[in-house]
Amino acid sequence: MKCQYCGKNVDLPFRCSFCGMYHCEEHRLPENHHCPELWKAALIKPSEKEKISGLREERPFESLSQPTFQYPFKIKREGWISTTELAHLTIGALIVMAVGLAWDSVGLEWVFKIFSDPISTFISAAIFTFIFLSHELAHKAVAKQYGLWAEFRINPIGAAFTVMTIAVPLIKIISPGAVVIAGAANKKVIGVSALAGPLTSIGLTGVFLFFVFLFHGSLNTLLLNSAALSIWIAVLNLVPFGIFDGAKVFWWNKAVWATSFTVAVVLMLFTLLI
Repeated sequence: MKCQYCGKNVDLPFRCSFCGMYHCEEHRLPENHHCPELWKAALIKPSEKEKISGLREERPFESLSQPTFQYPFKIKREGWISTTELAHLTIGALIVMAVGLAWDSVGLEWVFKIFSDPISTFISAAIFTFIFLSHELAHKAVAKQYGLWAEFRINPIGAAFTVMTIAVPLIKIISPGAVVIAGAANKKVIGVSALAGPLTSIGLTGVFLFFVFLFHGSLNTLLLNSAALSIWIAVLNLVPFGIFDGAKVFWWNKAVWATSFTVAVVLMLFTLLI
């Protein structure tokens, strides 16, 4: 069997009790393979147990949104974005970039655009990447503000469906991955963190539409396509089912979900009618 961190072949792999993956002797400890479930190792001070028990009886979950953790071993800390997350974000950005460039194309027409007009293609790719990163990093920023662990991860199934719709006109699925969060959180924290991405996309759509009326020609088309891509990401993610952000927002507050979804749909219809 291969170590699921470094790929080294091992005869007797070690199974991590937190994430369930198998590793070699060098990476068997959670901190050595950057275990995403490391938060489960949190130990509460004995002196704090009685306080927390009392808080649970009075206000279940509400008072535990920012608990104090003690880890039995030293954790290797990384920056705001880890190297693993950066790799996943890069892959996701490239996929969304291709979807954006093929937004109003049929088949592989978008590939020929790269060679016929490289400058316009580069600008378009940069804007589409910005739209994608803004949405995902908004989730991450809000979650980390609440003290949660949050990183973007590629979803193989979602990425596959997204890639398949690149060559399909009109129908575009943009869901290459999602920000995964871990830690003690109540419904509000989860709902607000999920809503941050779609709200960012809605805000960007408003900005793009504002400039649509100020410019003409090819720049106008680029801004309109950017607005369409951004608002479609918002609408798609606000669907209240499955792994979409809308399911978490709906679970937290149905009125907030209904308002945000209505605004997103209205903006999408407005963008299509311009």
